[in-house]
Amino acid sequence: MRITKLSLTNFKSFKETQTIEFAPVTLLFGPNSVGKSSVLMALAYIQQILSKGHCNPQRFDAMGQKNIGGFESLVHGQDLTKPIRIRLDYETTRSLFLNYEHRVDEMVNHIPDARYLLMDDFGGNLKSGAVEFEIVWSERFDRAYVKNYRTWVNEVYLGCVYSSEDLSNTMIKELNTEHPSLIPYNNDDWQEYQYGEVESREGLDDDEPRTEFELELNALNSNPPNIGEFIDSEFSSRVGHIGLQCRSGAIPILGSPVITNLSGQDFDDLDKHLHFLVIQSILSQAFVLPLDKLLEYLQESAHIGPLRLVPDSDYVSNPHPEQKDWADGSAAWDLLSKDPNTNPDIKKLIHNTSDCFSSSRKLNSGYEILNYSIMDRFFISPDETNKSLLSNRHLSFKEIRTNIVLSANQLGTGISQVLPIVVAANYDPVSLISIEQPELHIHPRFQVELADVFLDTANEHSFLIETHSEHLILRLLKRIRQSTDEELPEGHKPVSKDDVSIVYLAPSKEGVVAKRIRIDEDGEFIDRWPRGFFSERRGELL
Repeated sequence: MRITKLSLTNFKSFKETQTIEFAPVTLLFGPNSVGKSSVLMALAYIQQILSKGHCNPQRFDAMGQKNIGGFESLVHGQDLTKPIRIRLDYETTRSLFLNYEHRVDEMVNHIPDARYLLMDDFGGNLKSGAVEFEIVWSERFDRAYVKNYRTWVNEVYLGCVYSSEDLSNTMIKELNTEHPSLIPYNNDDWQEYQYGEVESREGLDDDEPRTEFELELNALNSNPPNIGEFIDSEFSSRVGHIGLQCRSGAIPILGSPVITNLSGQDFDDLDKHLHFLVIQSILSQAFVLPLDKLLEYLQESAHIGPLRLVPDSDYVSNPHPEQKDWADGSAAWDLLSKDPNTNPDIKKLIHNTSDCFSSSRKLNSGYEILNYSIMDRFFISPDETNKSLLSNRHLSFKEIRTNIVLSANQLGTGISQVLPIVVAANYDPVSLISIEQPELHIHPRFQVELADVFLDTANEHSFLIETHSEHLILRLLKRIRQSTDEELPEGHKPVSKDDVSIVYLAPSKEGVVAKRIRIDEDGEFIDRWPRGFFSERRGELL
């Protein structure tokens, strides 16, 4: 899975809807306090809602327990009458959207006369999609909740889950039964069986939410809807208003098939029960599966804050680093301190990180990383009484020129500040790496080399970087130009203009305005920068 767009409305400094387009490497530029960090916070907010149901959080777990202050501090202008809307567009990439199989085929092996809906592989056909959350404040109940959750599949609107203010009435209030993914692959046979005639139908190609009235008209002006035909309960209509068990308002319970009030859940009528199982599976894949995958993606992300830990000589590593430990960089030190002899992934991580620091083609810092125990270093054969103590791991840096071994706090600050970024980039389990000001305390030469670290590992991760660094941009543009001219240095992967998204955030009376600065194949800017490209430098030179 990979996020391709993030749209924000009434969130922090964003008032009118603004869309940030993501690429494998996305850079956020703009003045201080304009809202660059808000983009990163929006992702943490969605994770907090999906994982813990916190619509009014005081802290964000994904950002190292960063103090937030609740919904009031998140909504634009602290206006509790406004709804926050956050939409995420995504591509499935290598993710498999194949959960919640209904297993009807297995059930009917011994029932040759059974008739039921035969649906295409919903998850296998899902290539792209979007989810949108509308979070509002209830003055009556003094809490925030998700009022509406909408979903799109393959760029076509699919439906909406709604919650009442008291959270007691949650339902699928809109369902596009003409969506291509909701039309059975044996549709013509089914129509002929039911009605004695066949009329071909095509799915809708618009992506705007449809009202209940429009959906009802859509159903009545064509053959009876396939999925909707079997939605029949005292609470729901044929097209929408399907009772759905949710949490935090309109968020379905994740990790399991949907719990609905649809008829056919009992075995009294076999055909009805088979229809129910198929529809339950389809609704689960339509409304739950995207959220399952999104939460999994966000929980595998790493957020690295602007101020990172410099371990002292007494630092004790955590053998089980968590997502929150990336915020100050401690997760990186903890991972490098693990025993590489028991985990090949850690051995690979230590090797790649050390190579990045020592190689003349990379950071060329003059240091390589050592991970050792006292037994390893001095070839000690301990007895059982001191084996545990002597086998503790130590992380040090060896100066290549002199072979002197130093601890982290004996190095310049720049090494400790860049290390968490390099470790995250080389750690395969991480999905999205968001970084605040990677250039802090780092020499300009390290900054340009960091751009190569991002580009060379962008196939394994996505990067979302809040920065003021001109040097990062210059190296990115250079690599695009070299790729086009086939002059890329050995060891670097080709880079296209679509691999990099540069977004400039500018303040305005109507809130932050996000503008993507497009790049051509020659590594030149197509669009003008607001107030010029780092115009401060030009002003000082004149």
